[in-house]
Amino acid sequence: MPAQEEHSLPAGFGTRPWLVQARPGTTTLTLVDALDRSLHEATIPELQGKTCLGCVHNGEWLVMLDDATRECFLLSLTAAGGPRRRRPMIPLPPLREPLEHLATCVVLGSPGQPDCAVMVASSVEAGERFLLHGRPGDPEWTRLASPVPGVTFGSLMISFRGEVYAFVSSNNLIAIGVVDGGEVRARRVGTIRDDEEERRGSSYYNHLVESCGELFLVCVQQIGCFDEDGMPTDIIVYRLDGLSDAESMAWRRVESIGGGRAFLISGDYGFSCAAVDGQMEGNCVYLVWSCCDCERLYKFCLDDMTISYHQILPQPTHPWCRAFWSVPIGIQAMEEQEQDFSSRSLPKKVDQPNDMDNHIDEEVQANCSPPWHDLPLELLQLVVSNLSLVDRLRFPAVCKSWSMVTNPIEQAKVWPWLMHCSNGTCKMLDPLRGKEYTLRVETFKTDDERHIFRSSKDGWVIVSSGSKDNEIFIINPFTGDIVQGPPKLKGRYSYNGVSFSSTRMLSNCVFFGITSTLTGEFVAVYTWRHGEDAWSRRGFDYGVSMFPVARNNPVLFHGKFYCLGRKGNLGVFDPGSKTLKRAWKILDKPAPVHEEMELLDGDHEGREFCYLVELEGEPISVFMRNAAEPPRVFKLDKTKMAWTEVEEIGGAALFLDSRASYAVALPEGGHGNRIYFPRFSEDGKQMAFYDMETKMYHPSFYGLKQPMNYVWVVPNLIRCR
Repeated sequence: MPAQEEHSLPAGFGTRPWLVQARPGTTTLTLVDALDRSLHEATIPELQGKTCLGCVHNGEWLVMLDDATRECFLLSLTAAGGPRRRRPMIPLPPLREPLEHLATCVVLGSPGQPDCAVMVASSVEAGERFLLHGRPGDPEWTRLASPVPGVTFGSLMISFRGEVYAFVSSNNLIAIGVVDGGEVRARRVGTIRDDEEERRGSSYYNHLVESCGELFLVCVQQIGCFDEDGMPTDIIVYRLDGLSDAESMAWRRVESIGGGRAFLISGDYGFSCAAVDGQMEGNCVYLVWSCCDCERLYKFCLDDMTISYHQILPQPTHPWCRAFWSVPIGIQAMEEQEQDFSSRSLPKKVDQPNDMDNHIDEEVQANCSPPWHDLPLELLQLVVSNLSLVDRLRFPAVCKSWSMVTNPIEQAKVWPWLMHCSNGTCKMLDPLRGKEYTLRVETFKTDDERHIFRSSKDGWVIVSSGSKDNEIFIINPFTGDIVQGPPKLKGRYSYNGVSFSSTRMLSNCVFFGITSTLTGEFVAVYTWRHGEDAWSRRGFDYGVSMFPVARNNPVLFHGKFYCLGRKGNLGVFDPGSKTLKRAWKILDKPAPVHEEMELLDGDHEGREFCYLVELEGEPISVFMRNAAEPPRVFKLDKTKMAWTEVEEIGGAALFLDSRASYAVALPEGGHGNRIYFPRFSEDGKQMAFYDMETKMYHPSFYGLKQPMNYVWVVPNLIRCR
């Protein structure tokens, strides 16, 4: 990491976006260049013994707090004016509230101007929230209560149009500004309509961004059990419409933020900047996120609805050690002419042919010479027996004699493909051959219903949809067959895992869902059988941490659903039991992989991603944390009912994800002893995998693309009868 001389900042700082981290109590300022993610350090004496509370004014000023005296001040990140010159500082009133009671900081006006005021979201306890505001020279901070009775301030606020806009409970919008005489006042603007708030639920984290005179709400979903310690998996962007008419204010979803700008978010702070080739890609959201292994920079690309990420800091951070964005005024997103930020028109027709049954190489057919169609029947049958599914579909079209060869599709060699869907287009990526196919799936031609893939089994995919994400159906994307699934859920979809017992969709099919509290003290199981009017639910309150359910779908094994706990223990649900109380049981054996796990500890223990699959009649569990630690693979020794860690899986391949995981005993040559993940290279031709023989990730761990809406699915062309 290059070290800078005292007071100096790296070359290029102030010309493009940078990430800035002030380490509590030290004089060290860590800077990350967004251009190449390189790390730099600068020594800033003014940081000694201070904690950074946040960033204001596009990240050009830091709000600092003296740990000993509680003195508070603004510190400029701009050039100090020469070697060993002190940086501009603006004193603020002493801030005596505990750190854990403080949140977002916002500046009203420009630092250094007479009307400048700083606001800090604060709370004495959960039920009492307010804003603190102060100006340079004020002896104390002043509390500002909400002007709406029964409605309290939160941390969602931003400087906008010369005021501070605070978005508070019950979707109330409050504007805070300076009135004549210099008094700071709050007024209620109105209530914002948010038709999708219930659907998003608590799994989404909200961020505000001002761009080109408009306000945007960026909602990020994560899979994981801990705040900012999981895996961001989805993003939804809304624009605030109707500000000129308080009665018509509403968050309107947009599919694009414009090709000329990007959003930069860290913690409670979001900015907008102009897209620049080689620096920030347009129509993307860049998010700083703490994970179990490090601090990552995620990129959400709204053009193809994919996610990619890189490591930017070697250790995860906490709120008072966050890396904030510094965005120079000169590169902020400028007003774009004739830019339409409304929902993009979704394609009415998929022009690309259906590769599964229509994409035939015409040259092969045209150039078919007699030696090919005169091949012996026995030889052709031998060839067919070794073909993949797609090749079997194409085989009969080569010539007339080949079309007469017995070619049972159900006997084709198959393995999971990665199915992903965006903007109405459904694509299948073959992980072993690096080929992508486009399917015409009428149901997915529009995203109006926001179809979300939840699980898959034998070619059938469980999909949730509807305004509250509580309508469930099952579809075979290869045939287009749809079977009406369980009735609507009473609330928003919130299962840790869901599966079903039979792919035939007969009367004996059982749907099973499971969830738990963070610590696993409480577990709830849900079932539905064909013909029932509603889901059945049974809760189990253990009082102690027993079974924190992993984010992985149950596995049907010998007629019972097996579920993996994040500790590494197993729970089993027997759909044949007469009552739900007797059907669910946490097994005494195997013993947990993690005997002791501080599930709510702050040191990131217990943050592993856990997966359960069946391989030739044997349960396999996999635990993985980060790029530095290889996945840990365990087989269940059924004679001892104990997990045994293994270094290889007998030439098999695993396809892992929280939505659906599979094991294939004998994949095509050269693909054994591998663990595949739902990420792929930039060109889409190479899937990410971990090689258990070389103990390496390929093509890498970081920098790969992952769709936002996807699931592993095994091709199945047998139509439903």
